[in-house]
Amino acid sequence: MQDNKDALISAYVIHTRPFQDNKILLDLLTLEMGLVRAVFRLPKKEARVIPGPFLRYQVQLKGRTELKTVYVLESTEPASQLEGLRLFAGMYVHEILLKLLPTNLPLSIFFELYQWLIHSLHSNAPVAPLLRRFEYALFEEIGSSINLAMTATGSVLDPSAMYRFDVRFGLRPYYGDKPKQLPDLFVSGQLALDYTEGLWGRPDVVRLAKTLHRCWLDHLLENKDVAARQLLPEYQFHGERHYGVPVFNCDPLP
Repeated sequence: MQDNKDALISAYVIHTRPFQDNKILLDLLTLEMGLVRAVFRLPKKEARVIPGPFLRYQVQLKGRTELKTVYVLESTEPASQLEGLRLFAGMYVHEILLKLLPTNLPLSIFFELYQWLIHSLHSNAPVAPLLRRFEYALFEEIGSSINLAMTATGSVLDPSAMYRFDVRFGLRPYYGDKPKQLPDLFVSGQLALDYTEGLWGRPDVVRLAKTLHRCWLDHLLENKDVAARQLLPEYQFHGERHYGVPVFNCDPLP
C-alpha cells in the first residue's frame, strides 16, 4: 500500500452484505492491497446508494486490523450494467474469487486482469473464452496452476500421443489399456500444448478448458458448491468418450 495512509486506492466491489445499523460489509478487490474486507457506513436515506459491482472506485481505507473501515468511496466511471449471461458470468467470477483469493495480499497484475474481464463483458466478446482465460490466470495467481506442458514426471509431450489427466496425479501417457482408476479426461498431446500456449480463440481449446477447469476448481474447493454455476448454461459434454471419460482432440483443420 502507498506510504500516505490517507491516499485513495483503486477498488472494485466484489460482494456486499448487511453488517450493523446503517453499515454494510464490503469485499473489495483493490490494486494496492488485493482482496480486502471493510465496513462502509451508508449515507443518509435520502442520498443512499449502495456501492455496486463491476464499477471502479477510488476508496480510502483505514484500520490496523484485517477488517478495514471505508472513509471515502467515489466512482471513477459512469454506471453501467451487465445483463443476462454476462451478468451471471460476473457473479460466477465474484463467487470463485471470494472462495479462492487470500485477503490483504497485493495482486496488481490480477487486478488488471479482472478489470480487463469486466470491460470485455461489457463488449460483444464471447463469454466462454473470457471465463476460461480468467480461470487460468486465477489458478496461476493462487499458486495452483494446471500443468499441461509436460507429464507429471517432467517428460516432454508427444503431440501425436494421447494422455490421461487426473487432478491428483497430473498428465500421464495413455497406452490404450483400461486404467484401474479412470482419469478426469483424456487429451491429445497437441491439444494439451495448445492449451498451454493460451490459444483462447480456438473452440477446441475452450472446450477442453471448460471441463479441465471445472474438475480443477472442484478439486481446489473440495467439491463445495459454486452457487453461481446454476445461473450459467447447463454444463454438458457432447463429444467422444472412452470408458465414459471425455476425450479431447484438436478440431480438424478447415
